[in-house]
Amino acid sequence: MSEKIKRCAIYIRVSTSEQMMHGKSLEAQREYLACYAKDHGMITVGVYADEGKTARKELKKRKAIHALLEDVKAGKIDVILFWRLDRWFRNMSDFYKVQDILDEYGVYWISASEPGINMETRDGRLQLNVVLSIGQNEVDTTSERIKFVNEASIRQGKVIFGDCNMPRGYKVGIVDGKKCMVKDPDQEDMVNAFYDYFEKHQSKQGTLRYMQRNFDPTFSYGVLRTMLSSEFYKGTYRGIPYCPAYVSEERWARLQQISKKNIKHAPSGRIYYFSGTIRCPVCGQILCGTGCRSIINRKTGEKRDYCYYRCNRAMIDRICTNTHKVSQNLVEKYLLDNLENEFEAYKIRVEDIKQQKKKEPLVRTEEQIEKEMERLNILFQKGRVSWDYYSQEYDSLEKEKSDLKKVIIEPERDYSFIEELLQEDFRGIYSSLNPENKRTFWKNTIRQIHLKEDYTVDHVDFI
Repeated sequence: MSEKIKRCAIYIRVSTSEQMMHGKSLEAQREYLACYAKDHGMITVGVYADEGKTARKELKKRKAIHALLEDVKAGKIDVILFWRLDRWFRNMSDFYKVQDILDEYGVYWISASEPGINMETRDGRLQLNVVLSIGQNEVDTTSERIKFVNEASIRQGKVIFGDCNMPRGYKVGIVDGKKCMVKDPDQEDMVNAFYDYFEKHQSKQGTLRYMQRNFDPTFSYGVLRTMLSSEFYKGTYRGIPYCPAYVSEERWARLQQISKKNIKHAPSGRIYYFSGTIRCPVCGQILCGTGCRSIINRKTGEKRDYCYYRCNRAMIDRICTNTHKVSQNLVEKYLLDNLENEFEAYKIRVEDIKQQKKKEPLVRTEEQIEKEMERLNILFQKGRVSWDYYSQEYDSLEKEKSDLKKVIIEPERDYSFIEELLQEDFRGIYSSLNPENKRTFWKNTIRQIHLKEDYTVDHVDFI
């Protein structure tokens, strides 16, 4: 029988020191793995390269790994191919974090030059853990030596990273015959204007818009946070004088105080019942909780918290048009008034979907289906059909074949919890709950709240 062609992602990595010793290391890995994939009947759907990164580097700093995992979650990859395990990870903790994701999406990996290392056999897992432990120890030993060298360089004012990692307003320059961080004249006015505006107006959002409007449309909130937290701008690194300063120590301390005042902490009594369940009707982003506190009794000064949900892609990033805030009180009132009707409508929707999924009569034999699979493989290998068409048709044939041998019975949904609740004094029970228990109740009842274009509730999905 013809097996489905596997979509292969090639992952290659080389550290900075390895680049210096083997200038073509990345290319060599790419060519070797491309040939391996071809020889084993796999199709390469992407090459993910981490150049200048060590396998002990923090996972969040390895961008190619994150791009690879995004494609894994999108269902674009069946197998990951790398040259050796030390190209993939030398950190046991990060290895298993990524492995959990791969297991969740049914993706496996192959170490092309180490066939004995795998996750499928007992001996393979033993070799895996031994190699990871040895690799992690080697890198940690090297890291300690590099740390001592870097500390000496910092005290001498020598730059220890390249132009691509320079913060805004700086570049690599030569001072007294050594490479140092110097101010970038092309960005100097921009940096000075940033601190002047922020100190004067004391608003992060206002400063962000000012910088986007007058200097750089791509100026992001992340850059703003860096410029308000990185000690480079006061001329130090790890507390050691290191580079030309944009602000004095005294001014830096003032800026830190202003920055802390800009941080809004939600009052301890503000609880968001529906966090993670409401999506923006425009862009689909999960709405985030926000709120305010208003005086409800001028004589006593009593205040009340109001909770809302907003789209941060619109309010912060400005890439969505939905600037509306959805009131938690209105959503709660709607659910309390319509929970029974929504539940009945949800059961009807589920039943309709079940009816649509009923299998059509099967007319082809198993032998006929396998011949069709072989024909489909040949068409794809000759480039006559796209991957999307191939994958969809092959999966359909596999399903048709499996349906010949077994009847798939969908499990009946258990609605007993909600049905019993609706038969009781639901409103009385709910009103007796404290805010934390109300949130727990909705988290265990509602899976998703769908909004209409006018931001009122359209319908509800239940757990």
